[in-house]
Amino acid sequence: MASVSGSSLETTVDKNLAATICRGDDCFWLNKDGIAFGKSGKTGGNLVLSFEDKTSRNLDIGQVLLKPESLAELLFLRKRISEDTGVFLKSGETIDLNLNDFDFKTADGWTLKLTLAENAYRTMETLKKTLEEVKKTAPVSALDYIDLRIPNKVFYKFK
Repeated sequence: MASVSGSSLETTVDKNLAATICRGDDCFWLNKDGIAFGKSGKTGGNLVLSFEDKTSRNLDIGQVLLKPESLAELLFLRKRISEDTGVFLKSGETIDLNLNDFDFKTADGWTLKLTLAENAYRTMETLKKTLEEVKKTAPVSALDYIDLRIPNKVFYKFK
């Protein structure tokens, strides 16, 4: 979807920011189709979905760096998790070349490990039930992590 080499013909790429993906200080802006349309420096905050790509794959402008359906699911999960549980995902990372497994640091300082291989609604329900159980024992801020990557199993650990 980048310009055609040696031609004045250029296709238009949507430049509405949906997420950022970084490797070190090298960051790329992604549109809703997962296409990198620009470079940026590291950003912080929770306004835009942001994650670190720790895979060995090449990252470059004009490439699809994240499948559109994967990006849509991550954006959906991020929104629903904050609305339904009050847990805010700050930044994430992946080492998975298939881009299915992600670890997200929460605003409370614990890590949520999730997979896109699992149904997003099931992930939400499992997270809600797990948080209810955790709250019976300690405040959510006492968590080290919740791991939802293995189907039909939940692992969590306190700091």
